[in-house]
Amino acid sequence: MELSTKLARQWVTIGSVAGIIANLIFPVLLLVSLPSSIEIFFAGMFGVTFSLCGFGFHNFLKQEKTTVISQIAALFVFVSGFLFTLMLVVQQVFHGYLLHFRSEVTSEKDLQLLDWIERTVDPIHLSMQISNDFFCATAMLLFSFVMYSHSSFGKIWSISGSLIAASLLVIKCYAFPFTPREVGIPYIIGPLVALWFLVICLRCLNQKNKVA
Repeated sequence: MELSTKLARQWVTIGSVAGIIANLIFPVLLLVSLPSSIEIFFAGMFGVTFSLCGFGFHNFLKQEKTTVISQIAALFVFVSGFLFTLMLVVQQVFHGYLLHFRSEVTSEKDLQLLDWIERTVDPIHLSMQISNDFFCATAMLLFSFVMYSHSSFGKIWSISGSLIAASLLVIKCYAFPFTPREVGIPYIIGPLVALWFLVICLRCLNQKNKVA
């Protein structure tokens, strides 16, 4: 086996496994109430592992169709994972300090000041979430474009990825600067994004021997 082929298969394996781990962590973060120390660990691990899956996907796709588009998509997935981790760390640190300050003050005036700080500063992490969503959705669109004529994926995976990504962008722009839930839109796109990436990673891992 040539060195380039061996390296590509390693990337497909590592990226796919990392993506599977990330998208199994996602529903845990979404649905399970965890102690703060465990939650921050899972949050960090989600971003770290998710940021690698794009490189695995790129190395799988390039064996049949070499294009800079999938390279850009892989880079955008990496940035998305970084921004997601940064968002959750900033959020958890801010809430941790806020709880600490609340435990030290007793006057109503100070409590009202902390409430005001929470309302004005807390949305900062949402800007990181929106940035993360833009990079993630754009990566999905680019990957979907390359997948359209790929023998292991084809039109169904390409069109489904494009529709999910486009919906994410439209909803985020419509709700801006608020969250979709705050404007009455159910939280369904996030789980669909995670499911799409999970299935893609599983398929790449299953067919990694096609990389030659």
